[in-house]
Amino acid sequence: MRHQGGLGRPLHFRELDPSGGGGGGAREAQPLLRVQDLRVSFHGEAGAVQAVDGVSFELAAGGALGIVGESGSGKSVTALSILGLTRNAPGARVSGRVELEGRELLGMPEPGLRAIRGNDVAMVFQDPLSSLHPLYRVGAQIVEAIRAHRPVPKARARARAIELLDLVGIPEPARRVDAYPHEISGGQRQRAMIAMALANEPRLLLADEPTTALDVTVQAQILALLARLRRELSMALVFVTHDLGVVAEVA
Repeated sequence: MRHQGGLGRPLHFRELDPSGGGGGGAREAQPLLRVQDLRVSFHGEAGAVQAVDGVSFELAAGGALGIVGESGSGKSVTALSILGLTRNAPGARVSGRVELEGRELLGMPEPGLRAIRGNDVAMVFQDPLSSLHPLYRVGAQIVEAIRAHRPVPKARARARAIELLDLVGIPEPARRVDAYPHEISGGQRQRAMIAMALANEPRLLLADEPTTALDVTVQAQILALLARLRRELSMALVFVTHDLGVVAEVA
């Protein structure tokens, strides 16, 4: 697959995958993601808190789904639970089914989930400043995300990181790749987080309120970027937000 970055350079997605990726037609007949009766509760000294209570939905490959609700309604916990990021939390109880192309994720052993996280499914978290490590350069963190799933030389992964920063619209990507998170703006940090999430061309992107901390102008730019990437990469999107106006533009 070839996609044009912001400066016209071609990107070769999946070229880092020695197996070539892809799938048969039989897989496309079923939903990419199926969540059935997902329930998540947390038990502490004050008793049980039911964070997610019987959520079910399906999402086709390349589709978009919005999860909308007020603060504390369980939106983020739903997204985190899809990747198994809540099941080891203290006092957590998770039940139901989460299937990715027919593979059940909730009961999958941790090594199997680690192979899926950041590869088949990626996540953009709410606050990029706390999600990016402050002591490591932006490019180094993207390189780490690539090399965690692809046996490629560091120089090739760095070149890929520059292409990804270009793809998400960060100016002067060859220079910004060596910047620390505090040296770039909030909007650019969010774009860098999206670039990291796209590093291995996931089939599904979970975006947990990625525009909440941004001003209106930057928010519109991020929403337009996600819409463009969905079209260009045939990527499915689960968008978590409390803002009905935002979700109306996305899903």
